[in-house]
Amino acid sequence: MIRINLLPVRAVRRKENIRRQVSAFLLSVFLLIISMYYLNSKLENRISELDDQIRAARKELASYRKLEREMNRLKKDVETYKKKLKVIKSLQTNRGTAVRIMDAITQVIVAHKMWLTSFSQKGKAIKFTGIAMDNETIANFMKRLEKSEYFTKIELISSRQKLVGKNFKFKDFTITCSLKG
Repeated sequence: MIRINLLPVRAVRRKENIRRQVSAFLLSVFLLIISMYYLNSKLENRISELDDQIRAARKELASYRKLEREMNRLKKDVETYKKKLKVIKSLQTNRGTAVRIMDAITQVIVAHKMWLTSFSQKGKAIKFTGIAMDNETIANFMKRLEKSEYFTKIELISSRQKLVGKNFKFKDFTITCSLKG
């Protein structure tokens, strides 16, 4: 028996060609989807790694900010302590000066003939106010101040007679001078 193929050969080849093309297309789409999924997962992993690094960097930055605040506070404390130390040093320096001035005053005062009622110092300027028995005692006090190694520019500002009680006349005086050095 003879068999006759009624289907054209070209149509069969075309169908098979179309099948191959469709299967190649589907395979390429499948490979494309798989590769896109792989790249997507790889990029997501990279993003999560970078997010972790960002979080770690932010934590580290926060700790550095705490350290920076602590350093700024310590710098302020150091500046405060430096200022206090400077004040203490100047007080220590001036403390010795005040003692020497008071000692010099006790050495130049004319005993039993005069009394200082007030003493004030502003910088290097000194002001004495007191009572003396007479003008000679005031002059003697001024000469002693001039001879002292601590005082200069001695100047009598005022000298007035003051009546104490009914019978006693004293001299009320004010003298200014400057510290040497």
